[in-house]
Amino acid sequence: MTTRASTLSRFKRFLSDSSGNLMVITAISAFPIMGMTALAVDYSYFERMRMTAQSGLDAAALATSKEYAAGAFDAPSQAETVAEMKVYADDYFRANLPDFIPSDKVTLHANFLSEELEDENGTAYTEKSVGLNVDLEYDTFIAKVINRDNLATTISSEVAMGNLTVEIALVIDNSGSMSTTTSGGGSRMVKARDTAKDMVDKIFAAGTISNKDDPVKFALVPFAASVNIGNANASAAWMDNNGYAPIHNENLDWSTYIPPTGSTVAVTNQGTHKTAQETLSNGTKDWKTRFDVYAMLGRTWKGCVEMRSWPHSTKDTVQTITASTTYGQAVSGVNGGAGVNALFVPMFAPSEPTPKYSRNTSGSQSDDWESYANNYTTDYRKKAGQWFASTTANRQANQNVRQDWIERYQNAYTTMSSSRNPDYSCTTNALTQLSTSKTAIKTAIDAMAANGNTNVQEGLAWGWRTLSPAAPFTAGRARNDIDNRKYLIVLTDGNNTYGSSSDPNQTTYGPWGYGKHGRIEGGLANADLPNLYKGTSVNTYEKKMNAHTLQTCENARNAGITVFAIAFDVPNGSSVKYLLDACAGSGKEEDGDEVVAGGTFYFDVSGSTLTGAMGAIAAQISEMRIKK
Repeated sequence: MTTRASTLSRFKRFLSDSSGNLMVITAISAFPIMGMTALAVDYSYFERMRMTAQSGLDAAALATSKEYAAGAFDAPSQAETVAEMKVYADDYFRANLPDFIPSDKVTLHANFLSEELEDENGTAYTEKSVGLNVDLEYDTFIAKVINRDNLATTISSEVAMGNLTVEIALVIDNSGSMSTTTSGGGSRMVKARDTAKDMVDKIFAAGTISNKDDPVKFALVPFAASVNIGNANASAAWMDNNGYAPIHNENLDWSTYIPPTGSTVAVTNQGTHKTAQETLSNGTKDWKTRFDVYAMLGRTWKGCVEMRSWPHSTKDTVQTITASTTYGQAVSGVNGGAGVNALFVPMFAPSEPTPKYSRNTSGSQSDDWESYANNYTTDYRKKAGQWFASTTANRQANQNVRQDWIERYQNAYTTMSSSRNPDYSCTTNALTQLSTSKTAIKTAIDAMAANGNTNVQEGLAWGWRTLSPAAPFTAGRARNDIDNRKYLIVLTDGNNTYGSSSDPNQTTYGPWGYGKHGRIEGGLANADLPNLYKGTSVNTYEKKMNAHTLQTCENARNAGITVFAIAFDVPNGSSVKYLLDACAGSGKEEDGDEVVAGGTFYFDVSGSTLTGAMGAIAAQISEMRIKK
């Protein structure tokens, strides 16, 4: 076998051979040519090593930065953090080195870097980065003939961090099924709470190296059948305190209200619905609303609101009014608003009919036609001097009629309980608006509890609204803030559910009111459906809720919200998996391009893998970029 040493030896003997002048001249003239060729060959090989190592170093820098952002390096000092970071980066880099780069020819260094810059307004700021350098050496092969034994260079990769702000809405299912034991042990709710708090810790940790004020804000939206926005918002300008919204007086017949002596009530037709205004004995006027019925019962509105009529149910629209705003002004969109349908209406579950009716005070007849789930006041009384109809044919209709009577709530005998009351379907704690307090968010996460049905759309919609800079909540940064990212993370363990019922209401009471009112049908014409549901038979409440949910997702993404969707312990074949897959993705663009690819943020996880999904989301949100 011819060795490299023997080849060089023969080449040197050839150059020293003086047996022919022509050969000597040829050799002398060829030497510089061969030297340049030898160097070019080695340099080409070395350049291949450098380019490959640079790609590997960029990957290692990104991975290291994401691990840093996720809180993997928690040493007590910066020097010790850098040391841990270097070990991780070196292991990552070497694990991905190809065989043609000798491991003993690379030396990695790590550090935190900073650079003083100015933004587009001329304001100075410090950009902080994680920096990796690699010293790369190569032992030449052919170039040794010209005494060039090695080539060396230093490559670097710098990942900028902390030059952005993030706003995150955690939208977490609090329905009753979240109490189920997961495949990884423990209840789904406990697992969701633990992983959510861990994510909060990691993202706040990433924010510690930011150059921005308040770089991290979190909101929490627990949802079940409805979302609780907090009863402190009862008098907000975007709440319907006048009964203007068409849905406000569903289930309330104000002509049955018995006013106090000296007062009168005028019920007025307003298009397709009625409003009521009481003129008090002193001449002042007062609009009659659901809040008045709560007061009759000696109870405070808990804080849940109904789904608005389509399309406002799927949008971040708003209408604000004042005490002096007339109905006509509200319809026209006073204050630049979207009209009366965009007002938020407090949920009020009416007292459904008792299963018996009474002809007199001393006895009761047999059961009425239907039995209802949420009767909490007595309705054993006359209406306009007439006893409830006694014939079987009229009983069902009369139950539905007397369900709307206001007089049942006036000085009523009630049997309210935790399951029968005007807050039926309002089962969650109040949402937490965008906050810079890690403690406040984690405390709210710990307070979550499982109870109620599942309405993913309402959670999504209010998650979006917490991120908005406009009412109802205004803590979000401007939509055109190029240094800000808005994220919505929705987690659910099951399909949308509208409580079914065989009585004339058609459903139990919920955020859409009763099924008999048909409000959920709005926006389901084929032209309005999201692509996933076009041309399909949207013939169940679940499918209708899904269509509205996806429409809300698409609208939120179009408004610049990046949506992460997690199907948690959901069985295969469940409709919510297809829904969430279509829902997830990015709406944020820069120069016409999405910041992150759409549709890549759907996670189908079990109890044992939820931690990994939350960690992956935290790393993505930490938002790094290769600087150089």
